[in-house]
Amino acid sequence: MSTDAFRHHQDRYFTDADAARFRWMAEDPAFAPVEDALLAPWIATLAFPCLEIGCGEGSNLRRLAAHGRTVGIDYSPERVRFAARAVPRADVAVGDAHHLPFADATFASVLVRDLLHHLPSPRGAAAEAVRVLRPGGTLLVMEPNGRSPFGALQARCVPAEAAIRDFDPAHLLGLLAGLPVATPRVGMAEPLPLRRVVLHYRFGVPALGRTRVGAATLAAVERAAARLVPRARWGYVVVTATRT
Repeated sequence: MSTDAFRHHQDRYFTDADAARFRWMAEDPAFAPVEDALLAPWIATLAFPCLEIGCGEGSNLRRLAAHGRTVGIDYSPERVRFAARAVPRADVAVGDAHHLPFADATFASVLVRDLLHHLPSPRGAAAEAVRVLRPGGTLLVMEPNGRSPFGALQARCVPAEAAIRDFDPAHLLGLLAGLPVATPRVGMAEPLPLRRVVLHYRFGVPALGRTRVGAATLAAVERAAARLVPRARWGYVVVTATRT
């Protein structure tokens, strides 16, 4: 796929602010706890000030800002305007992940979530994320795993998600190879992200998770998956690295 075609697919899905998506991820009583469970253990390891690259409407920013000074940057002006209203405790700006408008060694930590597979040059964005980190600072990268059933489904069904098929632990480590970071550490999360599908705000039935029986059943299936699904097939790849 050409670079122009790649950008066209991304702009088609991610230029406009999506208020419903923000409410689902940050406020929905059935799904917001899923996001909390995914993010909380990793956010607890971060120092501040923290930069989120590709902040979108601000659901991650809201969680980060509860812990310290947080800055978010996104390519979409509309999404940045939405995030400014939704997360007034965070500072937000329009910018390009490939050319961050910050000086070297500005931040104590950087979060990059669900972004690199949407970029024409993920390696360039990774280098920029490391550049703005202070020595000893933490880079936290979270990407869908192209080896998981959920990642494969996304890549097949949504043109803007097609690059997920290339993203697995080895690919992410390759993006950081040669950059000034200590040996990156790989973790896996969400063995079977069933609730991301079943409770999806557009394609699923969110109300199912708001019933006691529905919520308990979905959670039980996901817990069982943690014992049955090989870690290499889990839904998220999480890489942390320390700036040297």
